[in-house]
Amino acid sequence: MDERKRLDELRAQLAEIDHQMLRQLERRARVAQDIIKLRSGTARFAPIADGQHLLALERAAEPPLPQSAVRTAFTAIDAACRVFEVAPRVVFLGSEGSFGWMAAREHFGPSAELVRGETVLAALDEVARERAEFAVVPYESLEDGPIFPTIQGIAAADLKLVGEHELSQVLVLANVTGNLGDIEKILVTPQDHGATVRYLESNHPRTTVLDVRSPSVALELAADNHGSAAIIPRGALGPDAPVRVARENIGDQGEVRMRYGVVSRLPAPRSGSDATALLFGVHDKPGALHEILQHFKERSCNLRRIQSRPVPGEGWEYVFYVEVFGHVTDRNLVAALEGIKREAKMLKIVGSFPLERPTHVTPEAEDRRRTS
Repeated sequence: MDERKRLDELRAQLAEIDHQMLRQLERRARVAQDIIKLRSGTARFAPIADGQHLLALERAAEPPLPQSAVRTAFTAIDAACRVFEVAPRVVFLGSEGSFGWMAAREHFGPSAELVRGETVLAALDEVARERAEFAVVPYESLEDGPIFPTIQGIAAADLKLVGEHELSQVLVLANVTGNLGDIEKILVTPQDHGATVRYLESNHPRTTVLDVRSPSVALELAADNHGSAAIIPRGALGPDAPVRVARENIGDQGEVRMRYGVVSRLPAPRSGSDATALLFGVHDKPGALHEILQHFKERSCNLRRIQSRPVPGEGWEYVFYVEVFGHVTDRNLVAALEGIKREAKMLKIVGSFPLERPTHVTPEAEDRRRTS
């Protein structure tokens, strides 16, 4: 058999497999719709492919499919399958095509109604005033840690953290040809312009740089002009994008890992692999913090992270931010919080939320994996 005939046969097999997969995806979408109809509250809009399920799928993957591709593929499949009878209204920060927009779209799927918010507090206010069901806001960066003004804003508005979404933020330079030598003009949003100042000064000192209102507009204009390029998030380029990457990872800080918080008025139900975020203050006495943390130890509550920050306008008083594994309704965590409440100067539950990347698989999830 000659090489051309063999190649045609393999392409035919691939097309047949793709059609079989399409039928299975349609079946999955119908099941997803049935699940959504049976859910209520925040759970109705949560991803079907939860963290435990994705972790089990990653472990079940076999060569030649790399484990690293499993989460991306199934997260996209899950988002595409979630078509709501009434689409949730979700406030994000930034502009269309920005990292904030991408985080909201990846978490809630393409059918959600995404609305731009000017600031974190403005986004939270939209949820508090019931003009939106959710807000997706920057919550923690790998470099700087938890963003305390956001956390304190959630607590002050009596809202609840109900989800997390981690995003790798990478900026790229793209144009029609993928050739740096063809670039005469660069289109970029003011925010991304500020994040690439050193790159632009070093690599394109004589190139005209124009600010536009969104990465989507920059991409559209660059696609229509041979001499134009756009600075856009890497994730904005799909397989059918009209432009090609001319230079990867051009941000002055390189790749930025950001965790976004999903905020709602309603608390999230227990998922089986949760974390609970809380703020507390301690009285000014020796061993006060140790006494608080002892309650977690005595109840076998494992801390995920702990950070402290001075309270603005309160001299040298500090507020502590803690994330602990478990849901706020778990028996051991309930007991620990009751003890802390008696000793802390202040205690505020920011919210319980399902872990996007759990560190273990529950027995139930493992049983599903073995029988799948």
